[in-house]
Formats: sequence, C-alpha cells, structure tokens
Amino acid sequence: MRVLSLSTLLFFLGFFISPAQDSGETNTTSSNPARTISLVKVADSIYMLQGKGGNIGVSFGNDGVLMIDSQFAPATPEIIDLIASLSDKQVQFLVNTHHHGDHTGGNANMTDNGAIVVAHDNARKRLVNVEKQKIYKAQEEEFKKLVDQLEDEGNTEKAQAKAKEGIQSESSFDPSLYKFPVITFSDNMTFHYNDETIMVFHLHNAHTDGDALVYFTESNVLHTGDTFFNGKYPYIDMNSGGTYDGYIDALSKILALTDDETSIIPGHGPVGSKADVKKTYSMMKALKDRVAYYYVQNNSKEEILANKEITKEYDALGYGDGYVSTEKFVSMIYKLTEAKYGDVSKKN
Repeated sequence: MRVLSLSTLLFFLGFFISPAQDSGETNTTSSNPARTISLVKVADSIYMLQGKGGNIGVSFGNDGVLMIDSQFAPATPEIIDLIASLSDKQVQFLVNTHHHGDHTGGNANMTDNGAIVVAHDNARKRLVNVEKQKIYKAQEEEFKKLVDQLEDEGNTEKAQAKAKEGIQSESSFDPSLYKFPVITFSDNMTFHYNDETIMVFHLHNAHTDGDALVYFTESNVLHTGDTFFNGKYPYIDMNSGGTYDGYIDALSKILALTDDETSIIPGHGPVGSKADVKKTYSMMKALKDRVAYYYVQNNSKEEILANKEITKEYDALGYGDGYVSTEKFVSMIYKLTEAKYGDVSKKN
C-alpha cells in the first residue's frame, strides 16, 4: 500500500493545475467462448476490463462501484455481467478520461443503469458537439433531398426558398435529451470512495484537450486514459486539442506521480509500470529529435519515411503494430517539424 502524505498530494495538485509495474495481475476472464472482454485484477479491489475499446478501470468496495470509461455501447451488457460477478452493487460513478467513442460509447447505457457520469469540462463540450454535428448533418441531408426533389419536379423557385430556409434555420438540438456527463471539473477533483482517496487530474492538450488521469492513492494504481498507449505509438487527436509536446508533458507528469510499484492501466494495451511509461516518453523525444535532424539536412518526407533506422528499435518492439502505424506516426512528426522549421532548402 502506498499512502501519500498531505504535502505530497498538495504538490501534485499544484503540479497538475499548471498548464503546460505490473502488480501481479491475474486474468480472471470467464471460460465462456462468447466473451469479448477480459477481466484483469490490478489490485485487491481494482480491476481492468479489456476489450475492443479503451481499457476500463473498476473499483469495488463497501461504498459501491466506480468505473473509468465505458468502451462501446454494444459491450455494456457484458461489462455489467462481469461487474456483477464481483459485486452485488451497480456502478454509481463513471469517470470519462476523454470524449472518444471507444471510451464513452457506453455512457448512455450506464446512465440508464444508474451511473453518474463525470468528465472534464472540455470532454463534455466535445461529446455535446459530436451529437450536434450528427443532428446538423442529418438535417442538411434531409434539406438536400427535399431541394433535389423540388428541382427534379421543375419547381426551382420553391427549391431555392427551401435551400435558404435550410441555411437560416436553427437546429432543434436539445442537450437535455442526451445523457451527457452531469458532473464536470476544470482542473482536478477528488473522490473519497471505497476506502480510497481517488484523485482526478486534468492534463492540458495531450491526447485531447479534455484528458484526465485517475489515481487511486492507497492502492497505488493509475488509469491514464489515452495519454499512455502501452507499447504502441500513440494517437494524438490534434483536431480535438491534442498536441505532441503536450503528450510528452503528460508522460512527464505521469512519471512524476508514479513510483516503481505503481500499476498503470493504460488507455490501450496491457497493465504497465513506470518503466513502460519511460520507454514511451523516451521514444517520443527521440523520434522528434531524429526527424528534426534529417529535416534540417533537407531530407524530403519520402526520404525520412524510407529511413527505417529512425524507428528501428521501436518497430522491433512492435510499436507500429497498433492503431497508429510507423508511417502515420512519423508523418505526423514530419508535419509538426515542417511547421516549426519551414522550408529549410531556402536557408541552406
């Protein structure tokens, strides 16, 4: 058990507000061949549920069940079944580490089952925006069909009027009809639950702009969401506020928060340790520097992608075998490097 002193906790509160080990896991997956989700014991009362979506963390205890992320909606029945195999209590709190569908797809189902959903302010805003865009797109398609039909009927004037109406009309989107997070936070929050002090920290502009870490201080277990992909090149959603440097900074904060005994539930991949996070941190810094070196030597994007020495040691470990391939990851770094240094051919 690792109990942090008050001064240490206050230090981390200040640290995370500023912008800028496998613990003997046991796989208790049912022998049921229909199972698509495995249940991995991380600590005495904390488990990881691993399936097609992001990794779920679950805390069991006298107070109830606290869950981290919800994978995809079709997985909910199996998730509830697995939780029921360990507790007679329903999920009371569901904390989202960010807004992506492979981590939040089951939110509505879990809400229907009594869960209170918690997320960072930005994660909720992005979940709302996703649903808004679905409504806008559906409305746009309906208006387009109507306009096309009127034009086919030779009623050009009416078609133009309908098109104008579609452009000027306000959406009928009503947030109250959806099951978005009902509790949000801006920097950090704390749960005193299941004999744990559970600290939730916001990480600025890492995987997205709404990322959260969830740290169980007594059990010394950390859920990172997608600010850590264990053993794979990470996906950084730059369209949702994620940044490469912010991701590196997030990893540095994870390293500062953990010790060699911390069990780390990543967004994707097996339960990891501080040493695993160090590998990803070192990889990201090294590849950023290597791509920059070849870029300022006036190597083209094609030449850099063809240079397998840049990523050789990480590819050998399987880093490029996940959602983000080596080519995609290096291409992203190249684009960022190009934006930073500009056209170096004119400077040489």
